[in-house]
Amino acid sequence: MAGASTASANVIDFTDASTGTSGSILNGTVTWTMDASGYLNNSQSFDGNSTPSGTGLSFETDGYGVGMRDDEITTVSTNNFEWIRVTFSAPVLVDAIYFLDLFQARDGSSQEIGIASINGGHPIISLYASDIAGSGAAGFVGASFAAIAVTEIFFTVLSSNDNLGFADGALAGISFVAPIPLPAAGFMLLGGLGGLAAVRRRRKAA
Repeated sequence: MAGASTASANVIDFTDASTGTSGSILNGTVTWTMDASGYLNNSQSFDGNSTPSGTGLSFETDGYGVGMRDDEITTVSTNNFEWIRVTFSAPVLVDAIYFLDLFQARDGSSQEIGIASINGGHPIISLYASDIAGSGAAGFVGASFAAIAVTEIFFTVLSSNDNLGFADGALAGISFVAPIPLPAAGFMLLGGLGGLAAVRRRRKAA
């Protein structure tokens, strides 16, 4: 499940410096909003030594975090953690989630883990760090999966860390699948019904 995902038809790019805390997708038919446990911040410039490919993300910034001076979602302990929530006005089909700034400890003893709880925790997607802290890498992790109908995603980071301060990571993007346009869906349905009718006529003729 973890690893870079190919770009889907649509992505909400939180690494784009112009992306705010609300917007619309699917030609304006669905709106989305973000809220958080504190001030939402995506002002930190992308600082990886290479740009991940195949995501549809711009990587102008490190993505969204929580705090006036912090671009990361930070967890101090299981009872002291920051979070970001993205809510959609109607169900959308999400097929990938992206984080930045998730790292493994240099000695391999622990790793940061981003968490996306979908629709109240059904399912919970875990994104495990693979880049080594201090290596200059971006700490990018993507999780791709079969499309899930989503109305709300709750993001946080587990308390395991890279042994450099507290566990933290930044929300980089959400990828979703564009639905079949209603006219096309109607034509497909009519085509399927027509095919069934033709099969019945053949059976009667036989």
